Amino acid sequence: MKKPDVLDLTPDELIKLLAELGQKPYRARQLLAWIYQRNVLAIDEMTDMPLPLREALSARLRFGAAVAEQVARGVAGHTAKYLFRLDDGNAVEAVSMKEQGGRHTLCISSQVGCALGCTFCATGGLGFRRNLTTGEILFQVIAAGHGEGEVKNVVFMGMGEPLLNVENVLRAVQALTDPTRFALGTRKVTVSTAGIIPGIERLAESGVKVHLALSLNSPFQEQREKLMPIARKYPLAELLASVEGYGERSGKPALLEYVLLEGINTGAEAAREVARIAGRLGSKVNLIEYNPVEGIPFRSPSSPETLKFRDLLMTAGVTVTIRFRRGRDIAAGCGQLAAKKRGTTDEQG
Repeated sequence: MKKPDVLDLTPDELIKLLAELGQKPYRARQLLAWIYQRNVLAIDEMTDMPLPLREALSARLRFGAAVAEQVARGVAGHTAKYLFRLDDGNAVEAVSMKEQGGRHTLCISSQVGCALGCTFCATGGLGFRRNLTTGEILFQVIAAGHGEGEVKNVVFMGMGEPLLNVENVLRAVQALTDPTRFALGTRKVTVSTAGIIPGIERLAESGVKVHLALSLNSPFQEQREKLMPIARKYPLAELLASVEGYGERSGKPALLEYVLLEGINTGAEAAREVARIAGRLGSKVNLIEYNPVEGIPFRSPSSPETLKFRDLLMTAGVTVTIRFRRGRDIAAGCGQLAAKKRGTTDEQG
């Protein structure tokens, strides 16, 4: 039987475990500081705790259920893609992005592979393997914090559909926003979804009030079904009502994520309908220039095509940002996370 992962335990659970070892609560605070403030999981480095206690903790707990096996860095040094090997041999990827002004955003994974099969996404080609545990989700943040510096924003936009692993994602969000752990404000955490209505409802019920991002990608039901098969199960009309309800309950209107595919979803009619949806939800729109993936027949739009779509939205009064193709040189862009290293998820079994 595996030992529990320390990252799966809440502060109260750590206090209880340490009490069983005859230790006072301040030892839990020391342990939490090492892990979540200093991004250290090596028990031998926690030198302000006595050796017998470190040995006792090592005998009772695993300190991280993954290993940062590989890091690929972009030529400009602002983007890094991490490959994490899990203890069952599977692998996931996360992307660290740094910007001027000290903003450090980490895009993390929530599943091994993905069950949704979006036609433009490399991860969907892997199929679904399993959900990540809370500890495996949090390990990504600690490893990136240790290697890249303090993480200030976390987005659940990596491999997998977060709201199909909603309970573990919620526990991870609680750790991210807990003052005794990562201490990020809720406005620093974003959960992205392709449109899982029960997950959106669960997120709303939890009261966590993090940002919700909806991968819209088409404002038309028929086209959305072709691009994102999950739309057949959760039609756009019902989905938008759920997203609108989340915004009302959380006080944070959803962000609309829109991957631009050359000649597919970039026309004037689509722009007008996206503007109508954004107006209804009170949403900003984040346009994403598609990162081409080998073997997938979609192309990135030209700059004029992107700017024309943006201008149509802005003319309609929508606040728009464009996410340019950062990390393309290391296959770290949107839709490219496929863990292609030999022996990782897409080459096993």
